[in-house]
Amino acid sequence: MIEQAKTKFPKQTVVLMTLLFIALFSIFVVARVVTATDFNASTIKSLDDKKVTVMELAAVAATSSTVISLIPGDTAMPIANQIAELTSYFIVILGAILLEKMLIVAVGYLSFTFIIPFACLLGILYLFIKKDVLRNLAIKLAIFGIILFVAIPVSIQVSDVIDDSYQTSIEQTIKTVEQNETNIEEKKQDLTTEDQNWIEKAINSVSNVPSKIENGVSAMVKEGEGMLISFLETIAVLIITTCVIPIAVILIFAWIIKILFSFERMAFMVLSKKSEMN
Repeated sequence: MIEQAKTKFPKQTVVLMTLLFIALFSIFVVARVVTATDFNASTIKSLDDKKVTVMELAAVAATSSTVISLIPGDTAMPIANQIAELTSYFIVILGAILLEKMLIVAVGYLSFTFIIPFACLLGILYLFIKKDVLRNLAIKLAIFGIILFVAIPVSIQVSDVIDDSYQTSIEQTIKTVEQNETNIEEKKQDLTTEDQNWIEKAINSVSNVPSKIENGVSAMVKEGEGMLISFLETIAVLIITTCVIPIAVILIFAWIIKILFSFERMAFMVLSKKSEMN
């Protein structure tokens, strides 16, 4: 019995010192590393690029709405209003990007400053109290802290992969919308010139002037419709890459955590039944 106690005490001390070292190392080393700017530089740059793209799209949308609203007549006003209402979607997307940017640093700090050290503290308490609930909670918190730290960067990386494949399409949307704005401005100038010379044109061809004006307005309305469709397609892509995919990745990690904890619960129940049978 004395020899068994001698061998058990050093093992308990080693585990205690290991857990204490992990807690201190997590707080004073790992937490500082994962919250450093250089550590998250590539991810932050990716989010900043997305932010610039969204702000550029919002500015182009505002300009497009103004240009379309100046088309003669009321035919294009619904299109201008719908494009103006898209601003709320750009705000949501921009907010999601800023939230992800803050979470990158916050989650690393939370995981390695609080969650992992607290898990180690529960492990140390288990060495003395010998309550299985402390051990199980310590393991769960440690797994949760690591997965929480990994989930946000992974979700951003996955969204970047998809976003890169649509980046050319988004850039093309901006160019197309700007070209459509130019076309509308040119058509408006043509109509203005025709309005100024309407007396002279009426002498030459009375019926031809209204026809040209109607055709010009119709062409401008079609340009506006194309701009609205381009914005809707781009917003759909941005919502998927900045909101849906990160949430989906986090839910997948949550599902993995649930599976791991379910396996642990099943194993504990099996061991308990075996001990009762013995």
